[in-house]
Amino acid sequence: MGHEPDLKAELKKQLSNYKIDVEIVDILRDNAVLELKREAEADIQKKGNKLIIKKFYPMNLMQKLSLEKTMVTDWKELVDSVMIDFNYDQVEMQPTVIDIPEKNGFVKGEYEIPKDAGRIKVRITDLISESCDVELD
Repeated sequence: MGHEPDLKAELKKQLSNYKIDVEIVDILRDNAVLELKREAEADIQKKGNKLIIKKFYPMNLMQKLSLEKTMVTDWKELVDSVMIDFNYDQVEMQPTVIDIPEKNGFVKGEYEIPKDAGRIKVRITDLISESCDVELD
């Protein structure tokens, strides 16, 4: 965590065969500007003939909003689009549902599953254009 004063020099010494740029950050002292990249997560469930997005956590966007002290009450506020392929062939996504809300609107979050649905792939794209893909059987 950056507490050792010779950490940078020791690391460079150990990796002397490689040319690397090293920056040491003390996450306890410098946590206000610390940004860690994390994958988005989503809780998507099938209930009867409905596909329901229960929760969506775009971690990088939420981190930026946290630094700006912006409050979000509903995950739908963070979503740019939802695309669903109800017969995903595990090669190419061919969405049959594209949910892009109108200005100041939100995505639906609940979608009708067709009777002939197979493997389902859902792609949720957040407001900073990062996507989360979830596959369901």
